[in-house]
Amino acid sequence: MHRSIKLLLLTAGILTVFLAPLPVLAHYHTYWPQVPGCYGKPGEAVTWHYFWGHPFEMIIYDSPGPEFFVRTPDGKKEEVKVKEITLKDQESGKDRKALALEYKPAGPGDYYLCLEGPAIFIPEEKVFWQDYVKGIWHVMAEKGWSKPVGLDVEIVPLTRPYGWPAGSVFKVQALFKGKPLKGALAEVEKFNAAFVTKEQLPKDRHGEENTPLITRALKTDSQGYLTFTLDSPGWWIVGVAHEDGKKKEGGKPYPVEKRGCLWIYVEPAPGK
Repeated sequence: MHRSIKLLLLTAGILTVFLAPLPVLAHYHTYWPQVPGCYGKPGEAVTWHYFWGHPFEMIIYDSPGPEFFVRTPDGKKEEVKVKEITLKDQESGKDRKALALEYKPAGPGDYYLCLEGPAIFIPEEKVFWQDYVKGIWHVMAEKGWSKPVGLDVEIVPLTRPYGWPAGSVFKVQALFKGKPLKGALAEVEKFNAAFVTKEQLPKDRHGEENTPLITRALKTDSQGYLTFTLDSPGWWIVGVAHEDGKKKEGGKPYPVEKRGCLWIYVEPAPGK
């Protein structure tokens, strides 16, 4: 091969390495109860902490001001006490605006803490994300966990979203305005509840960050169903996206992706 051609190919390879787009970490509305697990009693108040950021790494940004409510086992919509707090982002060392949420369930059954977020522009993706999230809170009786709560984009569990050990297989159905969401991209990610440094992130064989292992991806089938395994104990989020309209940023229109998310609690294996 001619020397000039070899040099051109080598230069192109170097540019490919340096100009390749960096992976975008998954932003999610993250909230978790300030007690272990997801089990409560009637009349016992529960507090959740909330932040906007990356659940796997626990990278925290300022809260964009979402709205919260609780859907009771009987399908009623009830208010949640919301208080602004500060959480320190360990990556930047900065204090971030976060929220503390409080609710007192009146009786037994399965409650969902629900969130409706504003449309947030994500410049790396050139898209707006508007999120609809729900997380389970179980109070003594199995009642209501499989019922839709009426979010624009929603993930309805067909496998009970609590009381299963790590390694269990979960099945859910994604809905858009009450109808099955076909062929939609979904992501699954673990919340580690502590800051994960770059050195601690899982790596591939090249020593690079293993992004596909951190944020796992799959698609819904023709009826909106998803099936996946959650392999370690703790809180996991599964989210599905569907484009719905456009919104302007800097005078230019960008698509709005509405994302429906479900928080699932996975138990440690019995005896461990």
